[in-house]
Amino acid sequence: MRLVGQIYEQAKRNAVYVIETILGVTSEEMVALFSDDGSVPVGWAFYEAAVELGLVPVFIVFPSLERTGGEPPLAVSRAIVDTDVYIAVTSPGAKSMTHTRARREASAAGVRGLTLPGMTLELLSREAIIADYQEIAKATTALATYLNSVQELTLLSDNGTHLMFDVRGCTWFAEQGLCRERGQFSNLPGGEVSVAPANAEGVLVVDGSLSPFGKLDNPLVMEIRDRRVVSVRGKQAKALLEFLQPFGPDAFNVAEIGIGMNPAARLCGYVVEDEKVLGTVHVGLGDNSNMGGTTRGRVVAVGVHIDGVVVSEPILVADGSVVNPRSFFSNAIKGKMERKEVK
Repeated sequence: MRLVGQIYEQAKRNAVYVIETILGVTSEEMVALFSDDGSVPVGWAFYEAAVELGLVPVFIVFPSLERTGGEPPLAVSRAIVDTDVYIAVTSPGAKSMTHTRARREASAAGVRGLTLPGMTLELLSREAIIADYQEIAKATTALATYLNSVQELTLLSDNGTHLMFDVRGCTWFAEQGLCRERGQFSNLPGGEVSVAPANAEGVLVVDGSLSPFGKLDNPLVMEIRDRRVVSVRGKQAKALLEFLQPFGPDAFNVAEIGIGMNPAARLCGYVVEDEKVLGTVHVGLGDNSNMGGTTRGRVVAVGVHIDGVVVSEPILVADGSVVNPRSFFSNAIKGKMERKEVK
């Protein structure tokens, strides 16, 4: 296979950065690359990048997870556990490898790697992929530490969002982007802080992007009671319901609230980058068993996880104090901490 073009070449350069800097792969390690059949060019960019670095990767293509019952073929499940490092790419609209038993077993076995849901050459070529993850690691770790003492978090926005989260006893997860330790996994672009809440009540208005649809033409309004979406209004409400209903009632579980912490990310319609934009907030539905932390509430393992991004100047109030991710990022890098009381 030979791929050329400006976007492909930039994507390949970024792939070199991912393998060398984010994963820190050494010449002694085995590297396995996985791609569903809709994202082969992206997988090939990683393959060529690995070869340029003197590595000896294997590259496996598999059918999209929707056609294999939500789990990859057995050959992929075995291969991902028997390597040292993996990169798993899935195409836009397809299920991510993140929320699979195969990925969980790989992490438990000490294999480290990246899951890249909805990845395209254009997205791989973007600046957010090669952000300064040392700074992001400092900021996300500091923010997660700060939020771990919070009991109640409220998400507000002028778009009508007013959603309260009970996060007492829940562990916040700092997705730093770096993936160099045994058993670590992340997706790219990296840079968010998230938690699986014990409860959620209120109204969520998603006005940015929503997986699996991408950028929304019109906002979706969701009413949430007892950590569950009970109604959806908006132009794409029917499409969302039709997408989630086959997975059963647990697909409507409020699985996550996440805060974007990547200053190089830009709103582009790709949820995986939009949710990392510094200052955005996203709410996830469905599976919360892969959140990396613990929750006092029920752990939900279901074959779907989607994220909706709020972009209209979201405000976070943590136990009566406003948390501004943008200024918090800057202050965390400088070794400071911001805490502003609500008046």
